Order: sequence, then C-alpha cells, then structure tokens
Amino acid sequence: MPKKRRPVRDLGDVNVRPLILRLIVKPIVPFILLYGIYIIFNGHLSPGGGFSGGTILGAAIALYSAAFGVENARKFFTFKTFTFFISVALSFYAIVKGYAFMMGASGNHTGIPLGTPGNILSAGLILPLNICVGIVVACTIYGLFSLFSEEEV
Repeated sequence: MPKKRRPVRDLGDVNVRPLILRLIVKPIVPFILLYGIYIIFNGHLSPGGGFSGGTILGAAIALYSAAFGVENARKFFTFKTFTFFISVALSFYAIVKGYAFMMGASGNHTGIPLGTPGNILSAGLILPLNICVGIVVACTIYGLFSLFSEEEV
C-alpha cells in the first residue's frame, strides 16, 4: 500500500508562515535596515563599508520576504525599483571612478574637497562610492534570494 502524501502547503500565503517569525521580524527589520545604513555611512571611518552594509540591507529585505512572503516584499521593492537602483548606482560609480582616474592619474587636482579627517564627509569620493556599492550589494543579495525562493536557480 503506497504511503499517503502530505498536502503541499502554499508558502505564498502569509497565514501559513510561522506566527513567531512574523511577530519577531516585523519590529526588528527597521532596526536592521538602520544598522545597515549606519555601516555604509561609517565605512570610511571604521570597519565596514559598502559591501558589509549592503549585505546587511539585502539580508533584512530577504528576512522580511521570508516572514511575510515575496508578494508583500514586492510592494515596496519591485523589479522596476531593483533595476533603477542598480543602474543608477553602477552608472554613478563608473562616472565618478572614471573622472577620478582621468584627473588623478594625470597628476591634476580633482577639485573634490577632502574635508576634515574624522568627520562623516571627510573622505572625498569614498562615501558616495560606498553608498553605490551598498546599493548594488543589497540588490544583488535580495535578487539571489528571490531567485532561490522561486526555484528559478
């Protein structure tokens, strides 16, 4: 006699997901996002930066998606916003690094103020480049999570 198969639960339904997961994730995700932004903005002054902060941001969005479903996460992070953020961040990064290479490699002054050491705006181009890296890494982490959760990979 064949074994009875258990019915497959639809994990897209929010009510199927564990209640404890939803209760813990809802208040903690904003703090995780805030911490990721803090890591990105202080990357040139302390350990951290765009990659580690972007990983924290992407993991927070993936955690929200795991707790409340992909449909709820796509209400604020659609494919259109995903491509917009990635394309703007990569374009800005390419333009800024190209400008710095052309001006700095030729021995000319770049015209970008360096600021006072120790202040948040003290590193010239490092802070905007950290922000761009953080955006790209966060989008990539969440994009990989989305592909694996939809079993497309």
